[in-house]
Amino acid sequence: MEITLQYVSPELWSRPEGWTAVGLIGRQALAYDPERRPFLVGEGEPQPLDADEVNASLYPAIEAAASRLWPSGWAAPLSDVFKLDRRAVTPSRIGKKGLPPRVLRALASLADDDEAASRGYLLVALARYVDRYSYPRQGLEESRDDVRRDVDACMDALLDARRRGPIFPSRRTEADED
Repeated sequence: MEITLQYVSPELWSRPEGWTAVGLIGRQALAYDPERRPFLVGEGEPQPLDADEVNASLYPAIEAAASRLWPSGWAAPLSDVFKLDRRAVTPSRIGKKGLPPRVLRALASLADDDEAASRGYLLVALARYVDRYSYPRQGLEESRDDVRRDVDACMDALLDARRRGPIFPSRRTEADED
């Protein structure tokens, strides 16, 4: 069974309320019900899949998506960003237990971009920031406004500092002369 983690449009692959679609198997969607049981959805009624077979086939799909986000090594960032035990992202553990559907869905949608690696760096930075400075003092959702404010402040400072180009005399450009 070949699984591809990618965004699965609800308009193209309808699924019951509360189910999590994480990718494709052939031309049908792989979705999980709220009890974390895998199903094939897309044509007619959802078809149950063997969880052991799905889990055994997940590792190459996870590796492909995660490598787009973190090309220089994905196990540690995946674990850190999604708060997974490091052992949970090993090939043998994924083959037995899979990963939570919400993590598979996030991985699929974030990796589906030409600039996925830049998203990977940003995810690590945001996760570290939230873990250290916001969450757990406040709930994770309540931290959202603080994170936005701080990201905006950092981006404004970065843009302002870089607006005039390099600041080292040895690297001056014609644009620095005006």
